Amino acid sequence: MPPVSTYDEALAYLAQFINYESQQPVAYQPEHFNVQAFAEFLQTLGAPHQAFPSVHIAGSKGKGSTAAMLAAILSHAGFRTGFATSPHLVTIRERTQIDRQPISREAFAALVGELQAQVDGTPLVAHARRMRTFFELTTALSFVYFARQKVDIAVVEVGLGGRLDTTNVLTPQVVVLTPIGLEHTRLLGDTLAAIAGEKAGIIKPHSCVVSAAQAPEVVEVFERRCQEQEATLLLAGRDFHWQTTLATCYGSRLEYDGAGQALHDLTLPLLGRHQVANAAVALTVVQQLQRQGWAITETQMRQGLAHVRWEGRLEVLSRAPWVVLDGAHTVEAATALTQALTELWPGQRVHLVLGIATDKNIPAIIATLAPVVHEVTVTRFNSPRAAEPQRLAEVFQQHGRTVQVEPDPLVALAQARSQAQFTDVVCVTGSLLLVGEVKARLQGLAPEF
Repeated sequence: MPPVSTYDEALAYLAQFINYESQQPVAYQPEHFNVQAFAEFLQTLGAPHQAFPSVHIAGSKGKGSTAAMLAAILSHAGFRTGFATSPHLVTIRERTQIDRQPISREAFAALVGELQAQVDGTPLVAHARRMRTFFELTTALSFVYFARQKVDIAVVEVGLGGRLDTTNVLTPQVVVLTPIGLEHTRLLGDTLAAIAGEKAGIIKPHSCVVSAAQAPEVVEVFERRCQEQEATLLLAGRDFHWQTTLATCYGSRLEYDGAGQALHDLTLPLLGRHQVANAAVALTVVQQLQRQGWAITETQMRQGLAHVRWEGRLEVLSRAPWVVLDGAHTVEAATALTQALTELWPGQRVHLVLGIATDKNIPAIIATLAPVVHEVTVTRFNSPRAAEPQRLAEVFQQHGRTVQVEPDPLVALAQARSQAQFTDVVCVTGSLLLVGEVKARLQGLAPEF
C-alpha cells in the first residue's frame, strides 16, 4: 500500500497483519511466535528495547491492574514512565502510554510509517510480512516511542503466555507473575503447571521475581525456574502479606507488610478484594526497585495507589441504577467478579449483559456467574471470536435463568437499564472486547480493531 501518512492509513496498514487477538494461532510455537526474529527486527530499528529499564508482567489475570498500579506509583515518584498494555478498549493508542497519556494520533501515524518503510523495504517482502504480526508491530512501536521519549522506566504487560511472547526481548529490573489460571489451554497447555511453565519463561538469569499467591503446582514450577536462572522469588503469602480493611463500592483500604516495611491505611479506588491482592504485588515490586536504588518514597507509593485508574475492571459508569463494566473472561476472573458483586452490592439485584469469546470456557464461566444474577441479556461483540448469543442463552437456561437475547450490545445494555430498579446493578461482562465496544459506542466512536 502507499506510504502511511495519516492515522487512518496507519490503522489500515496494521490491519493487514495477522492479529492473534481476533484470530487464534494454530499453536504456541516459534513458527507463530518467534522471539529471536523479533529481536533481530528490533535491531534494525536501533534496539529500542535496550534503551530503557523495565518491569515485565505475565499472568492469567490481574496483569493490567498490577501494571496500572506500578505505573501510577512510578509516575507519582517523578519518573517518566512508559506503559505498554494489551488489549486496548477503545483506541489502539491505549497500548502505548507515557505517564498514562496515550501516544498522539500524529506520533502514532509517523511511527507506523517508519515501521512500514522498514518492513516493506526488506527483501522478500512476502516473507517479512508473514513473519511480522499485529502485536509485533504495536510492540515495536511502543518500544521505539519509549526510547525516543527517553522514559526512565517502562511497565510492560505480556500479550500471550510469556516464553514466546513478543515482549520477552526485555531484560527487566523486576519480573512479575500475577495469578495463574486455566486460560488459552489449547495453546499454553491444559494444566496449571504447563501454563505456569510458559509464563515462567520471562524469568531471566539473576532476576528478581515477584509472584502473586499461586496454586502449589504453580509455585513448584516458578521455584524450579528461579533455581535454574539463579533468580530470587518473592511469593505472596510467604514473603509479603496484606489485609483488606475496607471493601466498598467506592473503593478499598488495605494494610501491607513485606520485606521489613509495613504500610497502614492505604487507599485504593479500584474495586474488589482481588485488586487489594494486586496492590500488594505492586508494592512489593516497588520495594525491590527501591533496593536497586530507585528513589520512591512512602508518600509517593500512597499517592500512586490512591490515584490509579484502570478502565474496564469493575469500572462504574453510572449510578441509580449502578452500571458496571468488567472484562472477566476466565473462570478465575468470573469468580472475582461474583465475589465483588455480592460484597460490594449486598442484597441488590444484578442484571447481567454477557458476551464471551468462543475460545473461553463458556460453561464454567456461566456456572460461576449464574448464582448471583437475577436477569440476563446475552449479546455479542463485533469480532469473529464472539460466541453466538443463542449458544450462551442455552447454557444459562440450564441454570434455571430466564434469558433475553439481543445481538447488539448497546441495545442489550439499554434494555437492562430500563428494567433495573434504582438500586440494582447492571453488569456488562464476559470479554474486554465487549467492554471496549460498549465504551466506544457510548462515546459515539467506532472501536478500533
